[in-house]
Amino acid sequence: MLSLTASSATTDTVTIAVGEWHPYFSEDAEGYGTYAQVVTRAFELEGVEVQYGFFPWKRALLQTQSGSWQASAGWGKTKDREPFFHFCDAVLVEREQFFYATARPVEAHSLQDLAGLSLGSLDGAAFGEDLQKLVSSGQITVFRQSTLEDLFKMLDVGRVDVVMGNEKVAADALAVAFPGQEAKRFKALEDVTVLWDYRVIVSKKIENGEDLCTRFNRGLKKLRETGEYERLLWPDKKENGGSDPSPS
Repeated sequence: MLSLTASSATTDTVTIAVGEWHPYFSEDAEGYGTYAQVVTRAFELEGVEVQYGFFPWKRALLQTQSGSWQASAGWGKTKDREPFFHFCDAVLVEREQFFYATARPVEAHSLQDLAGLSLGSLDGAAFGEDLQKLVSSGQITVFRQSTLEDLFKMLDVGRVDVVMGNEKVAADALAVAFPGQEAKRFKALEDVTVLWDYRVIVSKKIENGEDLCTRFNRGLKKLRETGEYERLLWPDKKENGGSDPSPS
């Protein structure tokens, strides 16, 4: 268990199960990633110390669902998850993109155009209502992996037609898996995206779950009001408003 002590005044602790999702969550990154730093600081402002544990993402979700870990982070709100979790306010709203190998181009202008294709996705990841309908009806075949790096390797050798991933996280994963080659070997569909919100979720198995969400939401609101939210989440952003490649 990895602990980030908030302050000497901390009186409560929350355990949060997450997975590798660089740059937002990473066991080797400063503060365990930029999203993790936002979560830690928001709880800190409400007198709560955060302890992180890193797992494969699907296991992190199940550990939280069972109450073995109190919370997780980086999840979208879906109907099938609502019976098991309290959903805090969204920390981040970004696009999920669909990537293809330039050696095997894919032409699509809507989600419906993906029918008949195979899709690579992270373990535990949700699709959103429209895409889920295509998956549930069998029009899209899904293959799961625990990391985007592994999914892009599948894409590279033709085991899947497209890979779905957060645009910022995918850029980092490609740079790791195919350094210096990512721009030549892979492209994202320009017209097909899914807008997704990423939240802290708290298990309904624990007694103080709603209170933890309330406290987190208050802390997150304070971070946004002071500008600390952007400084933590996007540390490469320039003071003059320009930035290195960052979420849209």
